[in-house]
Amino acid sequence: MSLARLDPRPKLLFVLCVSTLAVLWRDPAWLAALLGLTIVVLLAGGVDPRSTWSQVRGVLQVVAILFVVQCVFVRSGEPVVSVAGFTLVTTGGLTMALGVTLRLLIVVCSALVLLTGHARDYLLALVQCRVPYEIAFMVMTAVHFLPILREEALDVYHAVQMRGTEVAKAGVRERVAVYAHIALPVVAGALRRAEQVSLAMEARAFRALPRRTSMRRLTLRARDAASLAAVAVATAAALAAPHVL
Repeated sequence: MSLARLDPRPKLLFVLCVSTLAVLWRDPAWLAALLGLTIVVLLAGGVDPRSTWSQVRGVLQVVAILFVVQCVFVRSGEPVVSVAGFTLVTTGGLTMALGVTLRLLIVVCSALVLLTGHARDYLLALVQCRVPYEIAFMVMTAVHFLPILREEALDVYHAVQMRGTEVAKAGVRERVAVYAHIALPVVAGALRRAEQVSLAMEARAFRALPRRTSMRRLTLRARDAASLAAVAVATAAALAAPHVL
């Protein structure tokens, strides 16, 4: 079943349920199984593996840093790696590091399911699920502007490099200064866009009426209802099993 042809509501429920299980579960083995299930759903749903890798690759550095930090600073459990009598890694630190990194990867991979649909469909889905239109609109607007802010940050970063600043070879103080110079135009651009969006919304009489209508409505088909039921039943069964928490 292609995820692109699926109603947005089963995909939103899937992301919510998978993220909830990732937070509640503690066993790294079950978290690894949940990550594998999420990847299988992505591949079986017609998501391009290359696009999946390109999206996940950006957070691998953060995942690696979190893994090292958790391994080093969590001191519970038995020693695993010791150097000159000093314990570097313990069993508790390794378990905690695996749990944190697996949870982050699960959340990122499950969010890729939302890339198989259009933002307006998710907005309609939230509204039809009784979410106030103002909140749904703010959420989708923030999601829409995230890639734009990322592109602006990359443009400023490349402009700084073209002016002779080698960020990779700079010290900590120089890097902080460079990132401050990058953040300033990005924040200024975000504020300018927010002002433009607010003016456009006022010009179009946003919230002039207590209820907002749409030209079309989402309709649950048989496969959509089956997907909703399958996700809900699987999540309830996972939560009912006490040995996996």
